[in-house]
Amino acid sequence: MAMSTVEVRPHGIRLTGHEQASITPSRSPDQGSIQPQQYPNTKADTTSAYSVSTMRLAQGQQHATSVQIASKSLQQVGKELSKMKSGLTQAMTHGVQNTPTLKDTLAQSKKSIENTLQQARFDGKRVVDNELRVKLDSADIRRFSIPGLNVNRLSERAEQIRLDFPQGQSVMIPFDGVSDGNKTIKILDRSLIPMGMRASLANDGTILFEAQESAYSQMQQKVMVTGQGYRFPAGQPNTLTLKPDPEGIAELSFDLSGRDGIKKTIARVNQHIRQVHAGLEDARAFHNELSTQMNALHQQEPAIKIDDVNQKLAQLHASSGQFTKTFEALNAQANVKRHSVVALLK
Repeated sequence: MAMSTVEVRPHGIRLTGHEQASITPSRSPDQGSIQPQQYPNTKADTTSAYSVSTMRLAQGQQHATSVQIASKSLQQVGKELSKMKSGLTQAMTHGVQNTPTLKDTLAQSKKSIENTLQQARFDGKRVVDNELRVKLDSADIRRFSIPGLNVNRLSERAEQIRLDFPQGQSVMIPFDGVSDGNKTIKILDRSLIPMGMRASLANDGTILFEAQESAYSQMQQKVMVTGQGYRFPAGQPNTLTLKPDPEGIAELSFDLSGRDGIKKTIARVNQHIRQVHAGLEDARAFHNELSTQMNALHQQEPAIKIDDVNQKLAQLHASSGQFTKTFEALNAQANVKRHSVVALLK
């Protein structure tokens, strides 16, 4: 009978008294012992768990506050305008000479309106613009034009026009006599962006400028224009008065020179009163729409609940130990030498 010799490593196979083999994986130099990884029993932080619905709710609440501020401001503006109309009506009936305090009353009412609109802010931004409209994002923007500055005027003439603003900034407008107005406006707009201004083109070819309310106030409705003798005179710059587009409550003036002037003034006051009513209606409609949206968001179920997240984390922590043990057993079987297995089977 043939005899065979099998090498058995002491630390690889241990035989007990009952002839059962207990397999211990041989340790290779590049492999350390596998220790079960401990996972901390963490829970989801409820203070930092935000959802899209929560963010939309917060934004809706901010808009609702802005609309509320705008509504109260418009109501105060409407009261001052009504006071103006009452004084002007009395002047129409009894004469300006019989209402000596009318000028002061009108001036005080306008000043009160300006202060009310300046204070009607949320997070530093105005919520009612110069036309008494509710605007949550662009109420601080003023638009204006410069008389005579139109791309259709002498469009065949090439001319370089320089604009000098009172705050010390200047810009060039290149008319080459060939390009259309859109190209000229694009070049001008890029030049104005570093100055915090923008340019656009009206339907009739008028160049419209946009600036922040603070920058517009610094201009004091003045600009210096220097041409080359075609659209504007050459040599010394010419001081031109800016034209608001459109005119709003800030441009309200009072003509008390006669009945016709008073009538025109009353007509302008009535126009602003109608704008106040329209602004209040827009505010109510906006507030109702916001309320509907926010109620719908309140009724929505959150996508993932905090309790569900904590339960999933606990299950993962509990199953991590079982996974580690199974991996160790598989690794041990993979490290047993083939001739050792043959010896065990004999």
